[in-house]
Amino acid sequence: MKGKKIVISMMVVFVLVLCCISGYVAKIKYDQKQEKIRLEKIEKKNKEIQSEYDKFEKEEDRANKLAIVKTFSSEIEEYKKLEEKFDICEKEYENKLSLMKKFFSDDYDTVINNISTEIGDLNNFGDKEKLASYVTTLTELKTTIQNEYENYSMIDKEKFDSYNTTIDTNIQSYNDRIAAIQKAEEEEAARKKAEEEAAAAAEAAARQAQSSSKSGSSGKSSSSKSGGSTGSSNKSSGSKKSSGGSNGSYRYDGWVEGKDGKINRYYQDADGNTYDSDTGEYKGNIYDWY
Repeated sequence: MKGKKIVISMMVVFVLVLCCISGYVAKIKYDQKQEKIRLEKIEKKNKEIQSEYDKFEKEEDRANKLAIVKTFSSEIEEYKKLEEKFDICEKEYENKLSLMKKFFSDDYDTVINNISTEIGDLNNFGDKEKLASYVTTLTELKTTIQNEYENYSMIDKEKFDSYNTTIDTNIQSYNDRIAAIQKAEEEEAARKKAEEEAAAAAEAAARQAQSSSKSGSSGKSSSSKSGGSTGSSNKSSGSKKSSGGSNGSYRYDGWVEGKDGKINRYYQDADGNTYDSDTGEYKGNIYDWY
């Protein structure tokens, strides 16, 4: 009887062990199934996230990209409120949102850096029209950054302030350079104008001197040949005598035929002064007749 009880006890223990083993195996299978379901859900959600990011990358219109970012950001907030959510999916959401926002911040940097590269050494850059266009571009970029910061949270406050400082500093530098170029151009224009005016004045003075020289030479030559008033209607002749003359140097006796046909005799001294031969009345200087 005692042996029978021992056998029964052992059988009970064996059954219990079998039950435990079966339960454990069932638990493992259940957990495996649940893990498989969990992984499938994660995979499905991550594929949805990747699909939305691919759509963002393929989109070329900036406004449409911004709309995708806004929708994507809302989806993240809604997902975080769900009872069934997965940390790995949240991280994937945040990672893709960060990449989307990076597209815009990279664009900001590209505009600023490209302008700086094109200018090079600002002190040696002399195209004020291009500088003015760069100022316009940066002003528009500043407006864009503010809009996307306020409406799409594209960057944080610290980055927003940093962009504003950089852009304002560059705009001020470019405007200062434009003013310096303008001043240099005005000074150069004034210098050239002064040089041109001085050259024109010198040329005019040279022409005047040349004209006066020719006029004086012609007057003296003509007087020595004519001995009196000249012109198409006047005739004069005479002879030079060593004695006499109002200034005592020499006396030139001659005559002149006026337009009225009258013959008037006169004499001329060395200075060209003429006098009536009969009355001695002064008749003017011969050099004034020309």
